[in-house]
Amino acid sequence: MTRHVQIVLSNPVETAREAEFNDWYTNQHIPDLMTLPGFVRAQRFRLANSFRDPRGGPTWRYMVYYELDTPDLGQMLTDLVDAHSDGRITVSDVLHNETLTALVYSPVAPFHGEAGRRRQIFVALSNPSEGREDDFNIWYDNQHVPDVVSIPGFKGAERFKLAIPFLDPLAGGQYLAIYDVDTDDIDALAALVRENAVTGKTVMSDAIDMKTLTALFFEPVGGVITPL
Repeated sequence: MTRHVQIVLSNPVETAREAEFNDWYTNQHIPDLMTLPGFVRAQRFRLANSFRDPRGGPTWRYMVYYELDTPDLGQMLTDLVDAHSDGRITVSDVLHNETLTALVYSPVAPFHGEAGRRRQIFVALSNPSEGREDDFNIWYDNQHVPDVVSIPGFKGAERFKLAIPFLDPLAGGQYLAIYDVDTDDIDALAALVRENAVTGKTVMSDAIDMKTLTALFFEPVGGVITPL
């Protein structure tokens, strides 16, 4: 069996229906998905700090982090599409479809840091500069992740590479880093991350395409959901 992750970034169709959106997502949509083979864990998060979002459109306000376990990722996603088509999975009109983004990633590096400490998360969607993918990965694994995890409040990180852009209307990142965070003040931590990048304490590289980097802090909405 091969482990993958799916992140789904979304918004309610309007602020007035946010409570309805949250109720549908937590109590219907995710439990429905957990009935399908391959879905093993899910947790919902809400935006806590829009650290860097160059897209220019509405910022994603919610994210779901799914863990997938399947020997055939393509078949699993085909089954997911079929489940939507035959009504086993229903999508509410409370979901803002134009900004809905669902990306499936496979791991490219082992977890770095102290496992099991995830009070919040920091999500970085990134791309290498043209022709610099090898340099990008070497810098990210050997320099960048250790630099960021050394910042007080960061506990660990894992990196992934895009496997399938299941729904990607806003052009997400080819690479994903998920950092475990434990802090009482996300805004102060975000300011420290910026300061370290400016001063060079966190060493940056021209191998990363900064124009497309999206980085967001999220906090949990409820606990982990697993199949019944």
